[in-house]
Amino acid sequence: MNYVPTNSKYISNFTAWEEQKRFVNFTAKDVASLKKLHPLAIKYADMFVEELYQHLMQFSELSRFLSDEKVLHRLKLAQKQYFIDLTSGEYDEEYFKTRVKVGITHHRIGLSLSLYMATYCYYMQLFYPRIYSHPEFSQDTANDMFTALQKIINLDQSVAMTAFISAADEVISRQAEEILEMSTPVVQIWEGVVAAPLIGMMDSSRTQQFMERLLETIVATNSPIALIDITGVPQIDTATAQHLIDTINAVKLLGSQVIITGVRPAIAQTLVHLGIDLSGIITRPTMALGLKVALDKLNINVIDVSKS
Repeated sequence: MNYVPTNSKYISNFTAWEEQKRFVNFTAKDVASLKKLHPLAIKYADMFVEELYQHLMQFSELSRFLSDEKVLHRLKLAQKQYFIDLTSGEYDEEYFKTRVKVGITHHRIGLSLSLYMATYCYYMQLFYPRIYSHPEFSQDTANDMFTALQKIINLDQSVAMTAFISAADEVISRQAEEILEMSTPVVQIWEGVVAAPLIGMMDSSRTQQFMERLLETIVATNSPIALIDITGVPQIDTATAQHLIDTINAVKLLGSQVIITGVRPAIAQTLVHLGIDLSGIITRPTMALGLKVALDKLNINVIDVSKS
């Protein structure tokens, strides 16, 4: 089950980025201060990147990503550009999308969110002393630069972290869908007969998925009979019973007939207690018996060749 998130919805949400900038009061003054820092960022970029990766290599969780020299070289180049862009003065939609993709990429390679966020802190430790020790920057200018840099880094953290979490949520959601599909299989077991074994409780989501797959398979195979086996359903409540009735009615609208199998004594008693009327529906205790009924209805005779 290998799924790579796209996060197209989040990438397109540029409005949220603009709102975040307003929320942290990221103004034209901050942009101007960052532009003043830009030459300094270019000057120290290579050194900062080398210091950063020397620091990262001390941690086993990070060093495993950096063991390949070619990969490490590409990461350093990307990190250098990322660092320079912090003070570019251009914080438009393209900048936003780049930051989103950084968050998604770090999730995809398996880097933990805590270590990913920690790299921003190390950036600050590297950059801030250079600001206050620079001979051409007054105290007020350095303070403005410090504030502006802190704002853009906080914005970057927020975007990347949201994208990181969004990527994780998308993977979880997709995996849940795949598990749901596997838990509601519908197969053709004979010409004209499809079978749908149910396992576990049937909530609204599973029922909708199951009903869609069952109806699609009936149409695709042109099957007049559908076996719904509830052997794997641990218990029946009112909601589950109603879901079952809704599915049966939907199958009837297609002109097919439902045979319910796997009806155990306890399930039968529960259905009676709940007042669920299955009088017009064929039921059998096992799928084998249900299949026999289906084949009889299709006028198919099965011969046991072992007894011939």
